[in-house]
Formats: sequence, C-alpha cells, structure tokens
Amino acid sequence: MAQGKVSVATLQTGSGAIAEVERTVLFIGEAPKNNGSIQPINAQSDFDALFDETDSPLKTQLQAWQRNGDDLVSGYAISHTSDDNVLSLIDKAMEQDVNPEIIVICKPATGKAEVESYQAKNLEIQSKYARYVRTLVAVPGLDGTQTWADLITALQPITDGVVAERVAVVPLLIGDELGGVVGRLCKRSVTIADSPMRTKTGAMSLLTAPVDSAGTPLTNATTSALDALRFSCVQYYTSLDGTYFGDVNMLDANGGDFQQIEIGRVLDMAARQVHVKATYEIKNRQLNNSPTGIAYGKRKLSKPLFDMSKSITIGEDRFPGLIDAPTEDSISLTFLNEKHVHIVLKIKPIDSPNTITVGIMLDS
Repeated sequence: MAQGKVSVATLQTGSGAIAEVERTVLFIGEAPKNNGSIQPINAQSDFDALFDETDSPLKTQLQAWQRNGDDLVSGYAISHTSDDNVLSLIDKAMEQDVNPEIIVICKPATGKAEVESYQAKNLEIQSKYARYVRTLVAVPGLDGTQTWADLITALQPITDGVVAERVAVVPLLIGDELGGVVGRLCKRSVTIADSPMRTKTGAMSLLTAPVDSAGTPLTNATTSALDALRFSCVQYYTSLDGTYFGDVNMLDANGGDFQQIEIGRVLDMAARQVHVKATYEIKNRQLNNSPTGIAYGKRKLSKPLFDMSKSITIGEDRFPGLIDAPTEDSISLTFLNEKHVHIVLKIKPIDSPNTITVGIMLDS
C-alpha cells in the first residue's frame, strides 16, 4: 500500500542579477578633514562638509568628477595628509569591502616606481579579492617656472619603460582633468565600451587652462607630445568649441591588447560576471564531459556575453551593445580530467574610429 506525497522545492539556478561594479570609483587625495575615513559619495554630496571648505587636491578632482558625470555617479573617497601611505589606504578600503571599478589617485606621482607600485597593488587586489580594478594616477602640471616643453621633458621618465596595463597617468595640465575624465567615464548616457574621446558626449567642464612661463597657452602640440609618451590628456578641435579628452592610455606594452581603457573595462566586466557564473557550477554534475554537459556549460557561461551584446534601436538608429554577439566558437570547454575543466571565452569589441579622413571631389 502507498499514500500520495507531494514535495515542492525552490531550485537555485544562479540566474539572478549580479551586483554592478562598473562606474563605482574610489578617490584618494589630500584634504584637511576626515583623514583616513572612507566616505560614500555621489552627485549630491557636499564636499565642503565632508572635506573642509578650503581648497584641496581631493576636493578639486571630486568637484570635476561631479560636474562631468551625471546625477547617478557614486563611489567613495578617502582624504589623507601629506604623510599618509596611499597604498595602505587602498588596503583599508579593500578590507572594508569597498569594490570599485576605478581607483583615482589625486596626489601626483613623481616617478615611475610610484606608477609601478599601483600596478602591483591592482594585481594584488585581483589575486586576493578576485576584484578587477584600474587606477588613474595624477602626475604634476606646470610648476610656475616651466614652459610646456620643459614639462614634457620632466614627465617623460615617469612612463619610460613602464608596463602597467591597469594604470593610466593623467598630467594636471589644467588642474582638474583627472576628476573630469573619471566623471566622463561614469556617465550613464554612454557605455563603458565608449572612449572618453567620444565627442558626442559633449565638451568637458574644467578649470581655465593656464599659460606657461613664456606666456604660451596649452595647445594640441603639447597634449599630442604627451599622448605619444602614453600620458592621458585633454585635447582641442578646430571645428568644435570647448575642451575634450583623448584616449585614456593604459600603460600596456607596445602591441598589447589593453592600451585603451574601454577595452579593459569591457573585459573586466565580463570577467566579473563569468566569475560568479562559474562559481555556481562547482560540483554541478550538469557540467560534465559529455555533449549535453558541454552544451550546458557553454550556455551558462556565455550568457553574460550575450547580455553584454544586446543593442538598442531608437527610430532608424541602432546603438550597439558593449561587444559583438558571441558566435559558436566564442566559448570552448576542455576537460583536462574528471575534476578540472578549462574554459576559454573570446570577446570582440565593436570598432569606433578616432581618425576620420574625408575626401571631397567634384561630380562633373
């Protein structure tokens, strides 16, 4: 004999939303107030109340971030004194579960060893916390006695021979462009796949550009020379009023894949998403060395790529996703043994030109 029984269970599939890290920033800079304290900040924050009413390097960059971002920018800021160790403050933030996409160092670096120390810290964070972080570091602008040519000569050793694909250096030629470009990278009207060079994002809101000791204004001659040395700088266009930005140049090796920040941002987003999805598949027997098991793994782990490739159509215009849609060979699974599977995913960014050449001819 038997009696009827019904049991209902809710199943965990790991298909839920993953917390967004993208556009979250951590500013670290000198200011008189709340030193060493991690302060949540957003577009509505009162930086005078948080970091004192006097001018400071931290507040200068935060105000530019606020102006050049939008009403949804958010993140954290840590003020410090001139004697504080910035790397220790980064460690403190990581230990307190601050998880930024970009760390912004407002204290100008004066040597390549400092730049390399930030790269080492980024790699340490990745190894210790599985967090994919990029760091934008200020370097000095004019000291009051220099010409623009003198400044180029003084800055050149800072990036010479450095390989740091997770670090970019921004000379303070105007004074607040570091915060300005970070605000631009955080805007929701563009995607993380868009370059800060994109002119349709609009002109930047920055301080007035200075003149050098010879009375010469800042021009593209200076910014182009610094860009060639892998610094990240503002730029100007003869046909557009206002100040714009060039590429944010990551200090990747010559020929490396990650020389522009937007490429790395897209891959880091995919890495964060896939890391969570892969964790859910540990000891899941649906993922196994059989045609159905491999098909299951491909479907589960490529889902973030399909989500990132979704485009939006408004009228006749199509706005592309972050990447091209994955194809059959965009993911491969190889079982090395019964306990270890090796997975490779390929991501194809969408091209956008930074050089446009137009020829006009007479149709006679």
